[in-house]
Amino acid sequence: MELKTITKVFLIVLLLVAPWFNSHLDNNVPAAKVSQEDVTFYEINPCKASLFDFLKANSESIYQDHFYFRFDNKSSIKCFGRVTGVTVLEKSLETAFYISLGTNSFINLLFQGFIWIILFSFIPKNKNPDDKRIERRFHNLTLILVSYLFTFSIYSESRFYEKNFYLFDFDYLDSYIPIFFSFLLLLKILVETFMERSDVIINYIPYLYLVSALFSGFNLNFLSMLLVYFGFQSLVSKEDNSVFNKTFNKVFLALSTWWIFNSTGSYSFNLGKFRGFSSSIYEFNANLFWIIYFFLLLKGIQFIYINLKEKFNLDSFTQNLSITSSALLITSYIGANFPIINFFNYYFLGLQRLGIDIQNPFSIDEYSLKIAWRGISPSAETIGEFYGICLIFLLFNIVKTQKLNFFRIVGIFSSALGLYFSDNRTVIVLVFSIIIIYLFLLNNKFQTKKNFIGYILISLVVIAMLLLVVGSNNFTLSYQFLSESLIDKANASQFDSIYSSYLTLLNKNFENSTMYSYFFSFFSTIAYFLNRSEIWGVFFSRYNPTFMEFLFGSGPLNFGQLYGEVVINKTEFCILTTKFICTESFLLPHSSFLSYLLFFGVLPLVLLVLTLLLFLYKNRKNYEFVLITTYIFINTFKNDSLNYFVPFCFYAFIILILNSRFRLRKI
Repeated sequence: MELKTITKVFLIVLLLVAPWFNSHLDNNVPAAKVSQEDVTFYEINPCKASLFDFLKANSESIYQDHFYFRFDNKSSIKCFGRVTGVTVLEKSLETAFYISLGTNSFINLLFQGFIWIILFSFIPKNKNPDDKRIERRFHNLTLILVSYLFTFSIYSESRFYEKNFYLFDFDYLDSYIPIFFSFLLLLKILVETFMERSDVIINYIPYLYLVSALFSGFNLNFLSMLLVYFGFQSLVSKEDNSVFNKTFNKVFLALSTWWIFNSTGSYSFNLGKFRGFSSSIYEFNANLFWIIYFFLLLKGIQFIYINLKEKFNLDSFTQNLSITSSALLITSYIGANFPIINFFNYYFLGLQRLGIDIQNPFSIDEYSLKIAWRGISPSAETIGEFYGICLIFLLFNIVKTQKLNFFRIVGIFSSALGLYFSDNRTVIVLVFSIIIIYLFLLNNKFQTKKNFIGYILISLVVIAMLLLVVGSNNFTLSYQFLSESLIDKANASQFDSIYSSYLTLLNKNFENSTMYSYFFSFFSTIAYFLNRSEIWGVFFSRYNPTFMEFLFGSGPLNFGQLYGEVVINKTEFCILTTKFICTESFLLPHSSFLSYLLFFGVLPLVLLVLTLLLFLYKNRKNYEFVLITTYIFINTFKNDSLNYFVPFCFYAFIILILNSRFRLRKI
């Protein structure tokens, strides 16, 4: 092992461990053991005992599941790594201890940022250091502009950050200066680290699922700074002169003008697991930031793809998928069984929410149904999609190389196990269907119109898989019941005769039996089969657009208006469960299609879908591209994956790569 590597490993270990030894206890006063009757020591001595002091006095807290370590981003700098309080609560008929640990937001910005840069630096450097690969113009100016933009995001969402910063008054300019220079320093180092590794970086994209890199106390993703930087670079590069790019820029500018001038309200949104890729408030400044951010993010993804697409290597990419799937399982399982590791996973991996605390991933509920196990991911469905993609890519690679090595075996095992844990039955169906279809395609079973055997076999397999997901009993229900299930759930959610504009429109269409009501009835049937009737019904009971908002949306990545304009009843699920689950999970749209209908409106969304279908048809001979794109489209239709930073970027990159570089068969 090289000296540089040893030094980086030592530095990482030091950064991971040292802050939690920050004790201020007197030498003769050890930390006390907590009990149901007595936690007074930590009430009398807040911000004195380090995490190590607490663990030394309460060693069982390392592995017992009734201890919960939580972050306190608003603590002072001197309290970083110390216990700021202990709370005793009754949870599930047992005593639960909640230990609050100081993690100052401003320190998090620098501390987490440097840790992730060091981790980034473990990626192998370019073989030829002098070959920069990517041309950069106005580099220093771009660094300043990106740092200013991210600092502006703090100002635009100051209501969110006031609750997470200690002694920062965001009404004064002085509070933004240290944040700006921190962004500038981190971005400069990150960009240079990236440039030194640009040859292979595109093959390491799977690790995004392991290290999400979300700053604790912030609504920002660290790696998005890099993409936004290259988004700025894209605007001054030669690649941006194509007809497609010019058209896209003009259309987005026109939509942005409408979104900005329409931002007249002020509605806050509880981010929950969408933190890092959604606005915490719907108003002018926040909408302005997220519009610019989203545009530059798209341009940055395209810019990196254009410059690095030739560096894609299927073997390396698939190997990294296998390693990531295995690491996710191991990290998730250890975190679920050791509360302190669960906290460290959240902090050092930059997760959107704490990892799951269900210790047994094989668990079933009282109805003998599998409990979805999400590990460290924000969503069980989303991580199930990732494991499904791992299996599909492993298939592609095995077919291409005709070899089955150690990494592929491990990848197949860990991905299949992770997919089972996630209980994402739709993905299971899609993976099996894609494998069968792909093998038939490669064996020329569809090359002659007279050969119907392949069609029949695949149809039977797909039907069997659909029955597995949907359940045969649902097919015995009347079409009237299925077609009205969605609007019935929406009407049941309306509060005190307060109807959203869209629900009012739906009711009128159903009363008059218009063509639109027939279309929505079909959509309702699909929703019922996908077990989305209540969730999507809640969405439509809230969806309250004006005519122009229905056509063109209200701005990207902003749910504030949806959740602030219309009051609805609590659903039956919310009444039976806790407030946290109700607000953070169940009432979310659970469909990227519906989320982007809110963001961009029906016209851009329909245009996007039609363009995608046309693009699939034109590239129908590129089997890998068609199958993966269809897989992603179906999953994002029924899940909110595109509302998370990591899946959004991951899906965008692999669709672009598959379209241009990865074609096993050309006809």
